[in-house]
Amino acid sequence: MTADDVAAQLARERALKQAEKMETIGRLTGAIAQQFNELLTAILGRTAALAKALPANRDLDALKDTAQRGAELVQRLLGFSRHRVLDLQPLILAEFVRDALDVLRRGLPANIEVQFEADEEGGVVEADPAAVKQILLHLVTNARDAMPKAGTLHVEVRRARLGAADRPLHAWVEPGSYVSVALSDTGVGMDAQTLARVFEPFFTTKPVGVGTGLGMSMAYGLVKQHRGYLHIYSEVGQGTTAKVYFPALRDQGTSDLEAAADEGLPGGTETILLVEDDQTMRVAAQQLLSKVGYRVVTAVDGQQGLDAFRAHRADLPLVITDVVMPKLSGFDMYEVIRGESRGVRVLFMSGFPAPNFRKTVGQDPGVAFVTKPWTASELLAQVRRLLELPQA
Repeated sequence: MTADDVAAQLARERALKQAEKMETIGRLTGAIAQQFNELLTAILGRTAALAKALPANRDLDALKDTAQRGAELVQRLLGFSRHRVLDLQPLILAEFVRDALDVLRRGLPANIEVQFEADEEGGVVEADPAAVKQILLHLVTNARDAMPKAGTLHVEVRRARLGAADRPLHAWVEPGSYVSVALSDTGVGMDAQTLARVFEPFFTTKPVGVGTGLGMSMAYGLVKQHRGYLHIYSEVGQGTTAKVYFPALRDQGTSDLEAAADEGLPGGTETILLVEDDQTMRVAAQQLLSKVGYRVVTAVDGQQGLDAFRAHRADLPLVITDVVMPKLSGFDMYEVIRGESRGVRVLFMSGFPAPNFRKTVGQDPGVAFVTKPWTASELLAQVRRLLELPQA
Protein backbone atom coordinates (compact mmCIF):
# COMPACT_ATOMS: atom_id res chain seq x y z
CA MET A 1 0.00 0.00 0.00
CA THR A 2 1.42 3.38 -1.04
CA ALA A 3 1.49 6.57 1.03
CA ASP A 4 -1.33 7.97 -1.12
CA ASP A 5 -3.44 4.86 -0.46
CA VAL A 6 -2.89 5.28 3.28
CA ALA A 7 -3.83 8.96 3.08
CA ALA A 8 -7.03 8.11 1.18
CA GLN A 9 -7.98 5.45 3.73
CA LEU A 10 -7.39 7.87 6.61
CA ALA A 11 -9.54 10.50 4.87
CA ARG A 12 -12.42 8.00 4.53
CA GLU A 13 -12.10 7.02 8.19
CA ARG A 14 -12.17 10.68 9.26
CA ALA A 15 -15.30 11.27 7.16
CA LEU A 16 -17.07 8.28 8.68
CA LYS A 17 -16.08 9.29 12.22
CA GLN A 18 -17.41 12.79 11.54
CA ALA A 19 -20.72 11.35 10.31
CA GLU A 20 -20.98 9.14 13.40
CA LYS A 21 -20.21 12.12 15.66
CA MET A 22 -22.97 14.17 14.05
CA GLU A 23 -25.42 11.28 14.47
CA THR A 24 -24.63 11.12 18.20
CA ILE A 25 -24.93 14.89 18.63
CA GLY A 26 -28.21 14.82 16.71
CA ARG A 27 -29.76 12.14 18.92
CA LEU A 28 -28.70 13.93 22.10
CA THR A 29 -29.90 17.31 20.84
CA GLY A 30 -33.24 15.85 19.74
CA ALA A 31 -33.89 14.23 23.12
CA ILE A 32 -33.10 17.44 25.01
CA ALA A 33 -35.10 19.61 22.60
CA GLN A 34 -38.18 17.41 22.91
CA GLN A 35 -38.06 17.65 26.70
CA PHE A 36 -37.74 21.44 26.58
CA ASN A 37 -40.50 21.60 23.98
CA GLU A 38 -42.90 19.94 26.41
CA LEU A 39 -41.89 22.32 29.22
CA LEU A 40 -42.22 25.42 27.04
CA THR A 41 -45.59 24.25 25.73
CA ALA A 42 -46.82 23.98 29.32
CA ILE A 43 -45.42 27.44 30.17
CA LEU A 44 -47.05 29.04 27.12
CA GLY A 45 -50.36 27.33 27.91
CA ARG A 46 -50.38 28.54 31.51
CA THR A 47 -49.31 32.04 30.41
CA ALA A 48 -52.20 32.22 27.95
CA ALA A 49 -54.64 31.14 30.67
CA LEU A 50 -53.30 33.76 33.10
CA ALA A 51 -53.48 36.47 30.43
CA LYS A 52 -57.22 35.82 30.07
CA ALA A 53 -57.86 35.79 33.83
CA LEU A 54 -55.76 38.83 34.79
CA PRO A 55 -55.63 42.48 33.71
CA ALA A 56 -52.98 43.52 31.17
CA ASN A 57 -49.59 42.85 32.72
CA ARG A 58 -46.22 43.86 31.26
CA ASP A 59 -44.31 41.17 33.13
CA LEU A 60 -46.71 38.50 31.88
CA ASP A 61 -46.27 39.72 28.30
CA ALA A 62 -42.49 39.62 28.71
CA LEU A 63 -42.71 36.07 30.08
CA LYS A 64 -44.79 35.02 27.07
CA ASP A 65 -42.31 36.59 24.61
CA THR A 66 -39.39 34.88 26.32
CA ALA A 67 -41.11 31.49 26.24
CA GLN A 68 -41.94 31.96 22.53
CA ARG A 69 -38.29 32.75 21.74
CA GLY A 70 -37.36 29.59 23.61
CA ALA A 71 -39.91 27.62 21.58
CA GLU A 72 -38.46 28.98 18.32
CA LEU A 73 -34.98 27.93 19.45
CA VAL A 74 -36.28 24.44 20.25
CA GLN A 75 -37.80 24.19 16.76
CA ARG A 76 -34.42 24.98 15.24
CA LEU A 77 -32.80 22.30 17.37
CA LEU A 78 -35.47 19.84 16.30
CA GLY A 79 -34.65 20.74 12.70
CA PHE A 80 -31.00 19.82 13.30
CA SER A 81 -31.93 16.56 15.03
CA ARG A 82 -34.36 15.64 12.21
CA HIS A 83 -37.53 15.67 14.31
CA ARG A 84 -39.27 18.35 12.28
CA VAL A 85 -42.43 17.29 10.42
CA LEU A 86 -41.89 17.74 6.66
CA ASP A 87 -44.49 18.44 3.99
CA LEU A 88 -42.90 16.51 1.13
CA GLN A 89 -43.97 17.24 -2.44
CA PRO A 90 -42.37 17.04 -5.90
CA LEU A 91 -40.21 20.08 -6.70
CA ILE A 92 -38.41 21.00 -9.92
CA LEU A 93 -35.36 22.06 -7.94
CA ALA A 94 -33.73 24.37 -10.50
CA GLU A 95 -36.90 26.45 -10.87
CA PHE A 96 -37.51 26.48 -7.12
CA VAL A 97 -33.93 27.60 -6.32
CA ARG A 98 -34.03 30.29 -9.03
CA ASP A 99 -37.24 31.76 -7.58
CA ALA A 100 -35.98 31.54 -3.98
CA LEU A 101 -32.70 33.17 -4.98
CA ASP A 102 -34.54 36.11 -6.54
CA VAL A 103 -36.07 36.78 -3.11
CA LEU A 104 -32.91 36.08 -1.09
CA ARG A 105 -30.69 38.35 -3.16
CA ARG A 106 -32.75 41.35 -2.00
CA GLY A 107 -31.25 40.82 1.45
CA LEU A 108 -27.68 40.84 0.11
CA PRO A 109 -25.55 43.99 -0.11
CA ALA A 110 -25.07 45.52 -3.54
CA ASN A 111 -21.35 44.65 -3.53
CA ILE A 112 -22.08 40.89 -3.71
CA GLU A 113 -22.64 39.65 -7.25
CA VAL A 114 -25.03 36.69 -7.55
CA GLN A 115 -24.62 34.23 -10.43
CA PHE A 116 -26.96 31.34 -11.24
CA GLU A 117 -26.61 28.31 -13.52
CA ALA A 118 -28.71 25.18 -13.92
CA ASP A 119 -29.09 22.13 -16.13
CA GLU A 120 -31.55 22.67 -18.96
CA GLU A 121 -33.65 19.74 -17.78
CA GLY A 122 -34.36 20.42 -14.12
CA GLY A 123 -34.30 17.37 -11.88
CA VAL A 124 -37.32 16.65 -9.70
CA VAL A 125 -36.90 15.94 -5.98
CA GLU A 126 -39.37 15.19 -3.19
CA ALA A 127 -38.91 17.96 -0.65
CA ASP A 128 -40.56 20.34 1.78
CA PRO A 129 -40.59 23.78 0.09
CA ALA A 130 -40.39 25.68 3.40
CA ALA A 131 -37.46 23.53 4.56
CA VAL A 132 -35.58 23.99 1.27
CA LYS A 133 -36.05 27.76 1.59
CA GLN A 134 -34.62 27.61 5.10
CA ILE A 135 -31.63 25.56 3.92
CA LEU A 136 -30.94 28.12 1.18
CA LEU A 137 -31.42 31.03 3.60
CA HIS A 138 -28.85 29.65 6.05
CA LEU A 139 -26.30 28.87 3.32
CA VAL A 140 -26.75 32.24 1.59
CA THR A 141 -26.49 34.06 4.93
CA ASN A 142 -23.30 32.19 5.76
CA ALA A 143 -21.85 33.13 2.37
CA ARG A 144 -22.84 36.78 2.85
CA ASP A 145 -21.17 36.96 6.25
CA ALA A 146 -17.98 35.48 4.75
CA MET A 147 -17.78 38.36 2.22
CA PRO A 148 -18.03 41.54 4.32
CA LYS A 149 -16.19 43.71 1.79
CA ALA A 150 -17.53 42.32 -1.51
CA GLY A 151 -17.52 39.12 -3.49
CA THR A 152 -19.33 36.68 -5.74
CA LEU A 153 -21.95 34.09 -4.82
CA HIS A 154 -22.25 31.46 -7.54
CA VAL A 155 -25.19 29.03 -7.38
CA GLU A 156 -25.42 25.92 -9.56
CA VAL A 157 -28.18 23.30 -9.79
CA ARG A 158 -27.11 20.09 -11.52
CA ARG A 159 -28.19 16.50 -11.90
CA ALA A 160 -25.71 14.14 -10.25
CA ARG A 161 -25.13 10.44 -9.79
CA LEU A 162 -23.27 9.14 -6.77
CA GLY A 163 -21.89 5.63 -6.68
CA ALA A 164 -19.20 3.45 -5.16
CA ALA A 165 -16.55 5.39 -7.12
CA ASP A 166 -17.45 8.51 -5.11
CA ARG A 167 -16.70 6.98 -1.72
CA PRO A 168 -13.15 8.46 -1.50
CA LEU A 169 -14.66 11.97 -1.39
CA HIS A 170 -18.23 11.20 -0.24
CA ALA A 171 -17.68 8.34 2.17
CA TRP A 172 -21.17 8.44 3.68
CA VAL A 173 -23.38 8.53 0.59
CA GLU A 174 -25.90 6.02 -0.71
CA PRO A 175 -25.48 5.34 -4.44
CA GLY A 176 -28.21 6.77 -6.63
CA SER A 177 -29.48 9.75 -8.63
CA TYR A 178 -29.41 13.19 -7.00
CA VAL A 179 -29.95 16.83 -7.81
CA SER A 180 -27.21 19.03 -6.36
CA VAL A 181 -27.28 22.68 -5.36
CA ALA A 182 -23.81 24.22 -5.01
CA LEU A 183 -23.37 27.64 -3.41
CA SER A 184 -19.83 28.99 -3.80
CA ASP A 185 -18.54 32.24 -2.31
CA THR A 186 -15.28 34.16 -2.63
CA GLY A 187 -15.10 34.88 1.09
CA VAL A 188 -12.58 34.36 3.86
CA GLY A 189 -12.84 30.56 3.88
CA MET A 190 -12.40 28.18 6.80
CA ASP A 191 -9.48 26.19 8.18
CA ALA A 192 -9.60 22.43 8.87
CA GLN A 193 -10.43 22.90 12.58
CA THR A 194 -13.43 25.10 11.78
CA LEU A 195 -14.62 22.76 9.04
CA ALA A 196 -14.61 19.84 11.48
CA ARG A 197 -17.11 21.65 13.74
CA VAL A 198 -19.12 23.72 11.26
CA PHE A 199 -22.33 21.69 11.68
CA GLU A 200 -22.27 21.48 15.49
CA PRO A 201 -25.14 23.33 17.24
CA PHE A 202 -24.09 26.68 18.78
CA PHE A 203 -20.63 26.57 17.15
CA THR A 204 -19.81 29.92 15.56
CA THR A 205 -16.75 31.94 14.64
CA LYS A 206 -18.70 35.20 14.91
CA PRO A 207 -18.29 37.62 17.84
CA VAL A 208 -20.32 37.10 21.01
CA GLY A 209 -23.90 38.30 20.50
CA VAL A 210 -23.74 37.97 16.69
CA GLY A 211 -25.59 34.89 15.49
CA THR A 212 -26.62 31.78 17.40
CA GLY A 213 -24.44 29.17 15.70
CA LEU A 214 -27.55 27.25 14.64
CA GLY A 215 -27.79 28.17 10.94
CA MET A 216 -25.44 25.56 9.52
CA SER A 217 -26.51 22.87 11.99
CA MET A 218 -30.16 23.40 11.06
CA ALA A 219 -29.32 23.25 7.35
CA TYR A 220 -27.42 20.02 7.95
CA GLY A 221 -30.31 18.43 9.86
CA LEU A 222 -32.94 19.42 7.30
CA VAL A 223 -30.83 18.09 4.43
CA LYS A 224 -30.32 14.78 6.27
CA GLN A 225 -34.06 14.57 6.98
CA HIS A 226 -34.59 14.71 3.20
CA ARG A 227 -32.20 11.72 2.94
CA GLY A 228 -29.68 14.06 1.34
CA TYR A 229 -26.11 15.18 2.00
CA LEU A 230 -24.44 18.52 2.70
CA HIS A 231 -20.75 18.76 1.84
CA ILE A 232 -18.56 21.79 2.64
CA TYR A 233 -15.30 22.50 0.81
CA SER A 234 -13.25 25.51 1.92
CA GLU A 235 -9.79 27.03 1.88
CA VAL A 236 -8.63 29.98 3.98
CA GLY A 237 -8.49 33.15 1.93
CA GLN A 238 -10.12 31.54 -1.13
CA GLY A 239 -13.76 30.88 -0.26
CA THR A 240 -16.24 28.14 0.50
CA THR A 241 -18.53 25.85 -1.48
CA ALA A 242 -21.56 24.28 0.19
CA LYS A 243 -22.97 21.48 -1.96
CA VAL A 244 -26.35 19.94 -1.15
CA TYR A 245 -27.45 16.64 -2.69
CA PHE A 246 -31.20 15.87 -2.73
CA PRO A 247 -32.28 12.37 -3.88
CA ALA A 248 -33.90 12.65 -7.31
CA LEU A 249 -37.34 11.26 -8.01
CA ARG A 250 -36.97 8.60 -10.72
CA ASP A 251 -39.02 9.34 -13.81
CA GLN A 252 -41.94 6.95 -14.08
CA GLY A 253 -40.79 5.89 -17.54
CA THR A 254 -37.29 4.95 -16.35
CA SER A 255 -36.85 1.19 -16.17
CA ASP A 256 -34.61 -0.61 -13.72
CA LEU A 257 -32.45 -1.64 -16.70
CA GLU A 258 -31.98 2.00 -17.75
CA ALA A 259 -31.22 3.01 -14.16
CA ALA A 260 -28.59 0.27 -13.90
CA ALA A 261 -27.03 1.43 -17.18
CA ASP A 262 -26.58 4.88 -15.66
CA GLU A 263 -24.12 3.37 -13.18
CA GLY A 264 -21.58 2.81 -15.99
CA LEU A 265 -18.67 5.26 -15.85
CA PRO A 266 -17.08 6.40 -19.13
CA GLY A 267 -13.38 5.68 -19.50
CA GLY A 268 -10.56 5.46 -22.03
CA THR A 269 -6.89 4.68 -22.52
CA GLU A 270 -5.47 8.17 -23.09
CA THR A 271 -2.74 9.74 -20.96
CA ILE A 272 -3.92 12.53 -18.64
CA LEU A 273 -1.90 14.99 -16.57
CA LEU A 274 -3.49 15.63 -13.16
CA VAL A 275 -2.26 18.72 -11.28
CA GLU A 276 -3.70 19.07 -7.74
CA ASP A 277 -2.07 20.25 -4.50
CA ASP A 278 -4.75 18.77 -2.19
CA GLN A 279 -3.64 15.20 -1.50
CA THR A 280 -7.12 13.82 -0.82
CA MET A 281 -8.51 15.27 -4.04
CA ARG A 282 -5.45 14.22 -6.05
CA VAL A 283 -5.50 10.62 -4.84
CA ALA A 284 -9.27 10.32 -5.38
CA ALA A 285 -9.04 11.66 -8.94
CA GLN A 286 -5.98 9.55 -9.78
CA GLN A 287 -7.57 6.33 -8.54
CA LEU A 288 -10.83 7.07 -10.35
CA LEU A 289 -9.15 7.87 -13.67
CA SER A 290 -6.87 4.83 -13.43
CA LYS A 291 -9.82 2.59 -12.59
CA VAL A 292 -11.58 3.43 -15.86
CA GLY A 293 -8.46 2.86 -17.95
CA TYR A 294 -6.62 6.16 -18.24
CA ARG A 295 -2.87 6.49 -17.73
CA VAL A 296 -2.37 9.26 -15.17
CA VAL A 297 0.66 11.48 -14.62
CA THR A 298 0.40 13.55 -11.41
CA ALA A 299 1.88 16.82 -10.15
CA VAL A 300 1.43 18.62 -6.82
CA ASP A 301 1.70 22.27 -7.93
CA GLY A 302 1.55 24.42 -11.04
CA GLN A 303 5.27 24.54 -11.73
CA GLN A 304 5.63 20.77 -11.38
CA GLY A 305 2.59 20.42 -13.61
CA LEU A 306 4.18 22.57 -16.30
CA ASP A 307 7.39 20.52 -16.13
CA ALA A 308 5.36 17.29 -16.42
CA PHE A 309 3.43 18.67 -19.39
CA ARG A 310 6.66 19.46 -21.24
CA ALA A 311 8.05 16.01 -20.44
CA HIS A 312 4.95 14.17 -21.74
CA ARG A 313 3.70 16.65 -24.35
CA ALA A 314 3.89 14.20 -27.27
CA ASP A 315 1.20 11.85 -25.90
CA LEU A 316 -0.77 14.16 -23.58
CA PRO A 317 -4.21 15.21 -24.91
CA LEU A 318 -5.67 16.46 -21.61
CA VAL A 319 -4.59 18.35 -18.49
CA ILE A 320 -6.81 18.36 -15.39
CA THR A 321 -5.80 21.09 -12.96
CA ASP A 322 -6.82 22.84 -9.78
CA VAL A 323 -7.10 26.64 -10.05
CA VAL A 324 -5.46 27.85 -6.81
CA MET A 325 -2.06 26.19 -6.29
CA PRO A 326 1.41 27.01 -4.98
CA LYS A 327 4.18 28.34 -7.25
CA LEU A 328 1.97 28.65 -10.34
CA SER A 329 -1.83 28.91 -10.50
CA GLY A 330 -3.91 26.73 -12.78
CA PHE A 331 -4.81 29.73 -14.94
CA ASP A 332 -1.16 30.80 -15.26
CA MET A 333 -0.13 27.25 -16.14
CA TYR A 334 -2.89 27.17 -18.76
CA GLU A 335 -1.61 30.35 -20.38
CA VAL A 336 1.88 28.86 -20.75
CA ILE A 337 0.54 25.53 -22.03
CA ARG A 338 -1.76 27.24 -24.54
CA GLY A 339 1.18 29.27 -25.80
CA GLU A 340 3.12 26.05 -26.46
CA SER A 341 0.28 23.79 -27.65
CA ARG A 342 -3.11 24.66 -29.12
CA GLY A 343 -4.29 21.05 -29.24
CA VAL A 344 -4.22 20.00 -25.59
CA ARG A 345 -7.50 20.22 -23.69
CA VAL A 346 -7.71 21.59 -20.14
CA LEU A 347 -10.23 20.75 -17.40
CA PHE A 348 -10.20 23.13 -14.42
CA MET A 349 -11.33 21.93 -10.97
CA SER A 350 -12.19 24.37 -8.23
CA GLY A 351 -14.42 24.67 -5.19
CA PHE A 352 -14.94 28.36 -5.79
CA PRO A 353 -16.57 30.48 -8.49
CA ALA A 354 -14.14 31.74 -11.08
CA PRO A 355 -15.62 35.11 -12.16
CA ASN A 356 -13.09 35.51 -14.97
CA PHE A 357 -13.29 31.89 -16.16
CA ARG A 358 -16.18 32.33 -18.59
CA LYS A 359 -14.94 35.73 -19.75
CA THR A 360 -11.40 34.55 -20.55
CA VAL A 361 -10.29 30.91 -20.68
CA GLY A 362 -13.94 29.82 -20.71
CA GLN A 363 -14.18 31.09 -24.29
CA ASP A 364 -11.70 28.41 -25.35
CA PRO A 365 -13.69 25.43 -26.74
CA GLY A 366 -10.96 23.08 -25.51
CA VAL A 367 -11.52 24.08 -21.88
CA ALA A 368 -14.12 23.02 -19.28
CA PHE A 369 -14.76 23.58 -15.56
CA VAL A 370 -15.98 21.23 -12.81
CA THR A 371 -16.92 22.30 -9.28
CA LYS A 372 -15.37 20.67 -6.21
CA PRO A 373 -16.38 18.48 -4.54
CA TRP A 374 -17.02 16.79 -7.89
CA THR A 375 -18.67 13.43 -8.35
CA ALA A 376 -17.18 10.59 -10.39
CA SER A 377 -19.85 10.89 -13.09
CA GLU A 378 -19.35 14.68 -13.37
CA LEU A 379 -15.58 14.47 -13.68
CA LEU A 380 -15.49 11.54 -16.09
CA ALA A 381 -18.22 13.00 -18.30
CA GLN A 382 -16.25 16.22 -18.72
CA VAL A 383 -13.03 14.28 -19.36
CA ARG A 384 -14.65 12.18 -22.08
CA ARG A 385 -16.34 15.20 -23.68
CA LEU A 386 -13.05 17.09 -23.94
CA LEU A 387 -11.13 14.09 -25.26
CA GLU A 388 -13.70 13.49 -27.99
CA LEU A 389 -13.60 17.06 -29.31
CA PRO A 390 -12.32 17.27 -32.90
CA GLN A 391 -8.75 18.45 -33.28
CA ALA A 392 -8.50 22.21 -33.68
